[in-house]
Amino acid sequence: MIVNQKNEGWELFSHSSHGLLAGKIAHEIKEQYKNKNWVATLAAIIEHDDRQLDFNEKNYLTEIGTPRDFTLEDRNVHEIVKRSKRLLSQSIEKSLFIAALIAHHLQFIYKEMAEERKTIAKFLKELEQTEKAYIKNLDLSSKEIDEMYQIMVFADRCSLILCQDLIPEKNRSLEINTSIAGKTFWIKQKESGNIQIEPWIFEKENFILEAEYKLITQSSFSSNKEFEKIVNENPVKIKRWELQK
Repeated sequence: MIVNQKNEGWELFSHSSHGLLAGKIAHEIKEQYKNKNWVATLAAIIEHDDRQLDFNEKNYLTEIGTPRDFTLEDRNVHEIVKRSKRLLSQSIEKSLFIAALIAHHLQFIYKEMAEERKTIAKFLKELEQTEKAYIKNLDLSSKEIDEMYQIMVFADRCSLILCQDLIPEKNRSLEINTSIAGKTFWIKQKESGNIQIEPWIFEKENFILEAEYKLITQSSFSSNKEFEKIVNENPVKIKRWELQK
């Protein structure tokens, strides 16, 4: 769960909503960067953070009863492996290509943790072999998978920046990452309020992005169960951003 504290209350984006926004961003990228497996690539981008929000599995409150942002969560090794295996298992039911991208993604996000946790290091070794088997079965190269994965990394990071409300004020730029075609991308808010990404990698010169979220006005909660009830009862809101070259 992505949590932003606002004057009006708590702004909550689910990881599934963030994933869908990442898919919308990737969908707008120039055609020259999309390959024959584009639909499967798009599905992987949209689904890469699914199956995270589960009030029965996880406590979403801090010690003082406020909504907990995902960056503040204690990352339990066994929970990470369990969730990752579940995500991979469900992705392979749909497509080997999606599963290959998900395996690639899991290796990327947990590689630093693997330096300190033997269980994660072992799991990532297994993932590496799994990905190689998928690629061989698909008659693709590691280079082709990595090229498509760079689009995922770019779109994922853009989506997080938007959902986390991280764009700096006063026309300052924030680095997104170095990803597609080895280019380094930057994001900023123009004086008009529109969002600009440089270099511009999209087909259109301007387009609208939308993501669903919840706004919770209650300041704190006595239990995870109470928080779940309030979240479920609150109406969905839509946040919009206009991107312009």
